[in-house]
Amino acid sequence: MMTYLLVALMIFLLVLIWLILEYGILVPPRKGLPILMYHKVSESEIDGITISMEKLKQQFEFILRKGYQTLSFNEIAAAIKIGKPLPKRPLILSFDDAYRNFMEYAVPLLKTYGFKASVFIPVGFMGKTNSWDNGSDPILSAVEIKELTNISSIEFGIHSYLHRSYAELDPVGMKNDLDLCIQTLDYHNIPFVRVLAYPYGGYPKKDPQLKAKMKEIFRTSRLQFALRIGNRINRWPLKDPYELKRIDIKGTDNFYTFRTKLRKGRRRFFS
Repeated sequence: MMTYLLVALMIFLLVLIWLILEYGILVPPRKGLPILMYHKVSESEIDGITISMEKLKQQFEFILRKGYQTLSFNEIAAAIKIGKPLPKRPLILSFDDAYRNFMEYAVPLLKTYGFKASVFIPVGFMGKTNSWDNGSDPILSAVEIKELTNISSIEFGIHSYLHRSYAELDPVGMKNDLDLCIQTLDYHNIPFVRVLAYPYGGYPKKDPQLKAKMKEIFRTSRLQFALRIGNRINRWPLKDPYELKRIDIKGTDNFYTFRTKLRKGRRRFFS
């Protein structure tokens, strides 16, 4: 009898350890500012960067039920300026690449739930396709983006000009990229926030001198924030506005994984 109890206890402990390592069970939720990162939205297809409307609706219902308040980067900047605290459960919803399917599938859901969203444009690809990864998905045109800016709950930011990683650019390349983005958006009279989402999450994090030069360029260009990936919840007050972390929400994530990421920043305890 004692042997069976010991075996059962060992199995229980192994399962518990696995749940802690895999899903962070018993690890308390992290406080701060979570920023979720989405890409494509589809009627039914799912993959690493494509979420179905059904899954997105389920996630939005959970966000609403749990009392999260979606915020814009303009609101974050204003809160920092006047020293205003965050709401009890703040959240930013971000969508990279400005795919046309955002307008077709995400916008109706955002309106239904009364949520705000920040969309990051690869400016040189407006009205084209995602040819940077040999894809054929349409990107919103300048006209479509301008129409969407009439929806007060949607703001647009910068995702570089040609979807090039900032880890591969020198200071001159970084400045030229930002200038070209800003000039093009101004030319089309598209209102935008001065927020950059690093393509591929890439920036020179292992080169302190280059990173310092990059941030000086950002300050000169009056950039408010820059977003990496990192899969962490940002502590408040923000430590570095140019290294904000986002949580990668995959279309293949199950609902429990999504809830864990939302509350703790990542699924696995060690990852």
